[in-house]
Amino acid sequence: MQFLELDIDTLKAYQIKNTSRYFFSQSYDYARMAEKNKLKHRILAVIENDTLLAYGIFLYFRHKKIFYRVTAQYGPIMDYTNKELVTFYFKQIKQYFMKQWRVVSVRVNPFLSQRFYEDVTYMGDNQVATDVDAILSNLQFKALNMDMFDDLTLPTQCVYTKSLGDINGKDLLKQFPQKTRYTINKTMKEGVLVREIDIFDTHDAHIFNTINKETELRNGVKTRDIAYFQTMKSVLGKHVHFMVTYIDCPVYLENIEQTIDQLEREQLDLSEKLALGKVNVKKTENKLKELKENTVVWQAKREKTLELQAQEGDMIYLSCASFIESGQDFIYFSSGSMDKFSRFEGPSAMIYTMMLYAIKNKFMYFNFYGTSKQFLEMDAADYGVLQFKRSFEGNIEYFMDNYELKRF
Repeated sequence: MQFLELDIDTLKAYQIKNTSRYFFSQSYDYARMAEKNKLKHRILAVIENDTLLAYGIFLYFRHKKIFYRVTAQYGPIMDYTNKELVTFYFKQIKQYFMKQWRVVSVRVNPFLSQRFYEDVTYMGDNQVATDVDAILSNLQFKALNMDMFDDLTLPTQCVYTKSLGDINGKDLLKQFPQKTRYTINKTMKEGVLVREIDIFDTHDAHIFNTINKETELRNGVKTRDIAYFQTMKSVLGKHVHFMVTYIDCPVYLENIEQTIDQLEREQLDLSEKLALGKVNVKKTENKLKELKENTVVWQAKREKTLELQAQEGDMIYLSCASFIESGQDFIYFSSGSMDKFSRFEGPSAMIYTMMLYAIKNKFMYFNFYGTSKQFLEMDAADYGVLQFKRSFEGNIEYFMDNYELKRF
């Protein structure tokens, strides 16, 4: 086995050919992002007989001005059942970085489940993870019991994902709980639309940024600026999508008028048949009552929409999000929403639309990205966000800890 530095093109060629799973932070696109942002990094690999056996993208994060903490997020990637390979790779990593006097520590996050869950229910431990932990411990790597919620340079130990392998688009809605199905159907009736924006267009970028900043003010979590997302697009191209949900008031009002007209025509038709004695009286009266009630509901929608249009204009933007295509995973990377329009459930319409896209394009996982390890605790910082993710029925993926090898 040979340990060596890898270039981005070689990693790209391997990842395009190979079907093994990896997350965005261990992708060739991520390495290109690091290069574009002038973020020091190395791709370190093991090759045997021209076959790539292991690789990891390591980022150099500044520490006390002149030093670095080197970090692999959700990596390295390898067959963790191969103890010889695992031992060889981490020994080489230790030797490689400890020769660099400015590197004070190396942190790794083996891309391997430590525990198994169904939704948030614990199902058991992974013995392979126990074996890898022993190898790392023997090499003086220490489990930190920390992740992104403690240190922004670390990945979250838990993510929430939905497996898409056996689902087709026609059956997707059936996969969700009744409440989620109701919410998604409601967004369709309420005229919620989803579109991809051009992040370089001034108007579109302003919409995206406005929603993100409103979200930042509400929850206190700093969002990335437009320049960051524009850099993403320039590097990732068609592999990244920037989306918004919105209501087009003129279009929605036209649909409402058509619905009311249809309901009124049905009432008139039934009333005429009832007068002529051509229909069952009781059934027809019940149907007429239902039609009148529905008409009142849609008339109320019209009044509310006209009021909203007068206050906010023709286009009402509800939420935004970015999505990354990365190997087997379609990643829900970032999101924001306008609290005053939460009743329209823009994020639910967004997820349903993009999950359909992921299925159509044969992704294996819809990746809701990170969640805290305290996913059963109601006072967890992201508890509400996790409940939204859970409404689409996925599973917690509980990865191995972040491990650190310190120089001192």
